[in-house]
Amino acid sequence: MLAMLKSAAILALAALAIILTVQLWLVHIPNRAFFPYMQARFMAAAPPDEVAEFLRPLRVISGVGDGYFDIDYSAQAAAMFWEFGRPALETAMRQGAFHELDGAELAEIISDGPVLIFEYAFPMDLTLFPQFFGQRSATPLNPPGMTHFTRVIIRPDAANFSVTFVCDRYIWQYFFPPHLMPAVLLELEIPDPGYRRFVFNAGSQSFYPRFDINFTYHPVIISNPYQNPSGLLHLSFIAGRVEHFFNNPATINRGLSGGVYTFGNLNTVVRYLPSDVIEYTSFRTITRAATDFMTDFSVAHAFVAADPNVRNDFFLAGYERRGRENVFWFDYIVGNFPLVSIENWYTGPHCQDPLRHPIEVVVDHGRVVRYRKIAYVFGVDLSTTVGLALPAEAVRAGFPVRSTLNTAQHLLLQCLEHTP
Repeated sequence: MLAMLKSAAILALAALAIILTVQLWLVHIPNRAFFPYMQARFMAAAPPDEVAEFLRPLRVISGVGDGYFDIDYSAQAAAMFWEFGRPALETAMRQGAFHELDGAELAEIISDGPVLIFEYAFPMDLTLFPQFFGQRSATPLNPPGMTHFTRVIIRPDAANFSVTFVCDRYIWQYFFPPHLMPAVLLELEIPDPGYRRFVFNAGSQSFYPRFDINFTYHPVIISNPYQNPSGLLHLSFIAGRVEHFFNNPATINRGLSGGVYTFGNLNTVVRYLPSDVIEYTSFRTITRAATDFMTDFSVAHAFVAADPNVRNDFFLAGYERRGRENVFWFDYIVGNFPLVSIENWYTGPHCQDPLRHPIEVVVDHGRVVRYRKIAYVFGVDLSTTVGLALPAEAVRAGFPVRSTLNTAQHLLLQCLEHTP
């Protein structure tokens, strides 16, 4: 009898040990879970729903027809205006009546009544754009010569509602009978002309700020979240800032050689380069499952958004196809202005592949295989005001003013005027 009790106790303890081990590995420590490891090793992550971000314009321009405009770069404003613009664009792609504007001037289109303009930082491909609305093609949005565009202009005239696509000086316009449009008119809370700071220059086809002779602005400030509270780079401190790139931080090997801080395991390597660039590389097996451009963009955008050390609003600045890979570049928004690098950021003394934008993501079949970014976080120093004396003739002429703000590592940043 005693032997039977001992055997039962041993079996119970063994079962309890198995249960606790399973809970420890598969519940309490998910980074060590076998099934997530297998998924990460052999399967690309399920793409998040980020396709709406591809349609997000660089900026939204609004006006009432008096020659003065307001420009907003914030994601919140873009989303608000997009709720109005999306139905008009969907109608244009399904049922728009094309009207050729031979010799038309953009200034004429935007100066007569309320107008809403979406501007992109890159030429929007007409073969891709409709896919983000769930359409295979842009029928009937296919006039001769229209392959891409950089601006979409919506005229919310109740009697003559129109959507105009613009690329350089080429203009394609679509009109809709009132019964095709949703019962919504553009109701913008546009401030008086004294607060609408932009005018349109017909010669350059660009929007320029309106400046007073005594122009002032707040400078951009730069911080580095990978530096410790003393402002120094340290191996252990940086390690805590890059742990999110790894499934199991306990497996990370770290080292410092030649000024390069390296963190890695079997599948992933993250380096902090002397040029203050974070470089992530994945060596996980890439599946051959079919993916499309929208999936790759969704994965890229979600990867950047999940980086806790990307603290600025960002937007898609461009993309290109490299063999089986899609490469995406992102720029930052700081203080309702785009933060644009006007020089490449060289990542080493013999760098043949400099950063063209603050963030670069390379995606292969739905998996991020390379991710590079400038380590800095940017902000606006509201406690400091900088004065800029402008000649009266420049103010009257409406010349653009580009201000060189304080920089780090000789990176020149411009944030007062940007023309896609």
